Amino acid sequence: MKSISFTLFWAFLIAFSISGTFASGAAKVNPPEQYFPVYDYQNDWLVYNPQYKNYVHFSQGVNEGARYVSLYVDLLKNRRYVLLLKAETESYLFLEGSLQNKINRNEWQELNIDSLYKIYKKDELLLTIYGSAGIGDKSVLLCNKKKLNDPTTIEQAGRNFINIKPITFTPFGNFAAISLILILILSVWIYNANPLSFIRLINPIEFFNNDPRDQLSKINKPYSNTVVFFVIITSMLMSFIVVFFSANKLNVFSVSTILSEKSNTLEILGDFFILSAIFFLLTYVKYICMVMAGNMLNLDKQVDIIFLKIIQSSYLFYAALFLFVFTLSFNHINWLTEMRMYVLAPFLLFYSARFLALYIVTKPPGSLINLYLFSYLCVIEIIPLIVGIKFAL
Repeated sequence: MKSISFTLFWAFLIAFSISGTFASGAAKVNPPEQYFPVYDYQNDWLVYNPQYKNYVHFSQGVNEGARYVSLYVDLLKNRRYVLLLKAETESYLFLEGSLQNKINRNEWQELNIDSLYKIYKKDELLLTIYGSAGIGDKSVLLCNKKKLNDPTTIEQAGRNFINIKPITFTPFGNFAAISLILILILSVWIYNANPLSFIRLINPIEFFNNDPRDQLSKINKPYSNTVVFFVIITSMLMSFIVVFFSANKLNVFSVSTILSEKSNTLEILGDFFILSAIFFLLTYVKYICMVMAGNMLNLDKQVDIIFLKIIQSSYLFYAALFLFVFTLSFNHINWLTEMRMYVLAPFLLFYSARFLALYIVTKPPGSLINLYLFSYLCVIEIIPLIVGIKFAL
C-alpha cells in the first residue's frame, strides 16, 4: 500500500510538471525574424461595457463571445517602434473607431508608431480588432526593427485604407436633428398659411426694397400671425447657436447659469425652448422700445418697416449660421477651439452692416428727419450692440 501511494505521488508530480511546461510554452508568440519583440499586448485586451459606458479588461469567463476586442497603445512612449498584428482568422482593423483595412489570415501586419503619431496627433491610440470570438487567435506585439531596409509604413498602406467611420449618436447631434425638424415644420406651416408673404420675407432682395407703394410692412404688421411665427423661428435659430456655443464650453452672456448640465437630449431641448422664449420676448420688448423712441422722434411711420427688416435680416443671417454649424457638427469638425478668439467677429460684422443698410434703405427725404433716423438707429442698433459685445464673453 505504501509503495502504491509513493508511485502515485511521483506520477502526479511528473504529469503536473509536463503540463506546466506545455502551458508556459503555448503562450509565447514569435514575430518574424527581422523584428525583435519588446512587449506583448496579450494581457491588455479590453472590451466595451455598455453598463459602465467604458472599456474594461477582457475576462475569459465573461467576454469569450466578444468579437470586438480593443487595446490602448501609448504612441508617445513607444516612438520608433512598430506594431505587429496577426489573426488566425480573417479580421478587420479599426483605429479610433475608424475602419482601416483587413487583416489577412495568419499574416503579420505592420503599423509604424511614428507614422500613427503624426497622423492622429494623440498620445494614446485606441486599436480595435473585429473577427472571431475571443482573443486566443489574435496577437499584437510591440517590436523593434532589426533591419531598416523595409519601407512598409502606415502612410504607404494608407492609400488602400477603406476609412469608413461608424455612425455615432451624441445628445447634441440628436438635438440638432430635432431642432431642424421643428424649424422646418414651422416654416412649412407659415408657407401654407401665407405663401406670398413667406416668400417675400425670406427673399434677400426684398430687404433692399424701399418703394413706399409696395412696402411689405403694409400687409404684415409686427403682431400679425405670419410675423409672430417668423419671429419664433428666428428666436429658435438664435437659441440653437447659443446652445451650440454652450455645449462647446463657450459661455455667451453667462447663459450657463440658467441652463442644465446637458447630459442628455431632453435637457438640451429644454434649454433650447427656454432660450427661444427669452429671445422671442426680447424681440418684442425691443419692438416696444422702438415704438416709444419712434414716437418721440416723429418716426412712428418708419417703425414697422424697420422692425420687419430687422427680423428679415436676422432670419437670413441666423439661418445661414444654423446650416453652417449644423453641417460642421455632424461632420465632427472641431473648429470652434481654434476660432474661439474670433467667434464674435461675424456677429459684429453683421450688425454693423445691418445698421448701415437700414439707414440707406429706410432714409426718408429731409435732412432733419435723416438726423432723427440716424439717432433712432443708434439707439435701437448700435447701443445694444456695444453693450452686448461688452458682456458677451
